[in-house]
Amino acid sequence: MKKLAKWVLVILSILLVGFAVRLFKPWDDLQSWRWYTLALESSRADLFTHWEVIQPHSQLLVSSRPRVYRRNTRALDQVTYEFEGQTYPLSHYLAKANVSGFMVLCDGEVRLEFYAKGLNAQSRNHIWSATKSFTSTLIGMALYDGKIASLDDPVEKYALQFKGTAYGEASIRHVMMMSSGIDYDHFEGSPDRNDMYWDIMQSGADFDAWAAVLPRRVPAGTDFNYIATDTQVLSAVLRGAYNKSYIDIVQEQLWEPGGFGAARWGLDASGNPMGHCCLSLRLQDFANLGQLYLDDLVLDGQPTVSSDWFEMVANAQAPFQEPHEDEESMLREGYSFQFWLPENYDQEFIAAGAFGQYLWIDRKRNFVVAQFSTGQAMFMTQGQSGASPREREAVMRSMSQFAIP
Repeated sequence: MKKLAKWVLVILSILLVGFAVRLFKPWDDLQSWRWYTLALESSRADLFTHWEVIQPHSQLLVSSRPRVYRRNTRALDQVTYEFEGQTYPLSHYLAKANVSGFMVLCDGEVRLEFYAKGLNAQSRNHIWSATKSFTSTLIGMALYDGKIASLDDPVEKYALQFKGTAYGEASIRHVMMMSSGIDYDHFEGSPDRNDMYWDIMQSGADFDAWAAVLPRRVPAGTDFNYIATDTQVLSAVLRGAYNKSYIDIVQEQLWEPGGFGAARWGLDASGNPMGHCCLSLRLQDFANLGQLYLDDLVLDGQPTVSSDWFEMVANAQAPFQEPHEDEESMLREGYSFQFWLPENYDQEFIAAGAFGQYLWIDRKRNFVVAQFSTGQAMFMTQGQSGASPREREAVMRSMSQFAIP
């Protein structure tokens, strides 16, 4: 009863704050009050596919040479997965994880395609922090182009707005590792993630300026601390390295040569796309990033990253980045360069975002799985639970038997 009462108070607080914000602040044509409906799983499918009603955005234009994937699909009822010694139909996982889109690619073909909760092949879904892996990929391209001389260069060499700050002295490598040492935590202390989103999305703060005042907690490169500001700083490095707007960098370096479809990228109050989140795209375009990694990121017949880039994104860069069990025996997936690493990884790495947005890339077995989801409900009926990280990894790995002829 105490736990239920706590959640009731949380919901009431969210609703009251949302009502007050809606009543007392003019939002022009944006419905930013809808941010507070994130608490309701039933509202997320519509919200994630219409994120532009919450946040200003820039358009990414469809490539002049869009990637076309052949369809050679299996019926959903033919697909199963193994987990803890049992065989389950894939539909069991899709329902358990509230999946709204699921696609398997192999050899340039779509081998499995599924949509639910009102989504279809043209729906553009907000992928949250899976956006980070697109930003990371652009860092690899800038390094290959010589726009960034070395990952060991300090941030302030390219992003002058961070000169003299804790972020400015951190190396690009350590920021890529989520090891900047900055004194900020998504879930503890002040400011936390809620403060960040309030200041940027509700109060109109400049994200670069917000990150620049954060102090140092520990020396860079000494521990793992997953924070949105690290990836925002990487997007600022790219803007400085190319001397262009971030959306133009994405369009020219990745979107056009990569054959992507039209997409949207959410902006901060200064008009800069947020490096860590807010990319909305079709499921096929999400999967397309994975296919480009299977293709060694060769675009227009030319390599765009160095050969060692794939080793860097597919492996932990320090012991503290390795997958492990926490004190409650829960699996904590590992990390590399803005990609996650599954337990017992073997050339497998993941772009992952809040509420279950997931891109599994397996370079050894040459297949990709892309997933959209509305995440877990805040309140669950007795006996109900979402899919655990281990079950999700089992599903992804099981897809190889259906993806590979």
